[in-house]
Amino acid sequence: MAASPRTYNILVVEDNPGDAHLIQEAFLESGSTCHLIVTDTVEKAEEALRTTAFDLVLSDMGVRNGENEDFIKRIRGNPRLKSLPIIVVSGSPNPRPAYEAGANAFVSKTMDMDQFFAKIQALMHFWVDIAELPPSRL
Repeated sequence: MAASPRTYNILVVEDNPGDAHLIQEAFLESGSTCHLIVTDTVEKAEEALRTTAFDLVLSDMGVRNGENEDFIKRIRGNPRLKSLPIIVVSGSPNPRPAYEAGANAFVSKTMDMDQFFAKIQALMHFWVDIAELPPSRL
């Protein structure tokens, strides 16, 4: 008997409703079983991290009401969350701040919707089908 597919809990921190919608659609199309919680501020994201166990964080670098670099550093400084993979998806041309803060990967946003969609799907394929994620912890 085949094991039932794992459901991945993914926190999406994105203040642009259009980008958030594209991310949600790309995850739906990826074929993986994912439960996305989308927040539009760092404060809401931090509250979600306190109450829900996530497998992955996907965050824009320029979310309003909070510096994303500090958000990433707080995750890395938290013993319960420090191994949680963080992927930054941003329109910023410079990935260095994300990596220096502790992000596992940086994906640049593109204005081409098909390219953006393909990047999100490829990202999901890597993190769900190829990489071994640490167990979720609450």
